[in-house]
Amino acid sequence: MGKGIMIHLIEQDLETNLTLDLAKDLLEQNFNASNTVIVTVSTDYSSNVGQLLRHALSHGKEICDGFGIDVPYPDEIWDERYIGELIKVFDLYKYKLENKKILFVEAGVIRGSNYKYIQDFLCDNLGITEDVFFLALFENKNSNFKSDFVGDYYDNETQDLTFWWEEENNHWT
Repeated sequence: MGKGIMIHLIEQDLETNLTLDLAKDLLEQNFNASNTVIVTVSTDYSSNVGQLLRHALSHGKEICDGFGIDVPYPDEIWDERYIGELIKVFDLYKYKLENKKILFVEAGVIRGSNYKYIQDFLCDNLGITEDVFFLALFENKNSNFKSDFVGDYYDNETQDLTFWWEEENNHWT
């Protein structure tokens, strides 16, 4: 952690409450299990948020459809492995996307480069340009990508976004 950077610890209650607040906003804007598929991005960091949203958007006793994709860490790039996985996952679940809104969900958007890559991939490779939305539980105010739904903003120049369950790993040290 650099000089002047403070840990911005996201406690479990805040993660849960902010997710439920976003779910309420989504329901008010007619996102629900009848018309939405949730794609959890960075499943190792965002699964709690994605699963809670899937249940919160239940409609007519149906849970919201969804699946997850993994994306490069900040010290990695979109290489053959990640691109190949993205192609396979969207091919596998294309049936879930028919006539549905696609809501990408990520716990923390730092640079926004993964969301931008996904947006371009959908447009360029799958021809999907409409009914695609992006949600960030926390978004860096300096992110190059601006999500459609944001729980809260933080500043990565002064704050190190850290979730209650997080352990140090090789990609962040």
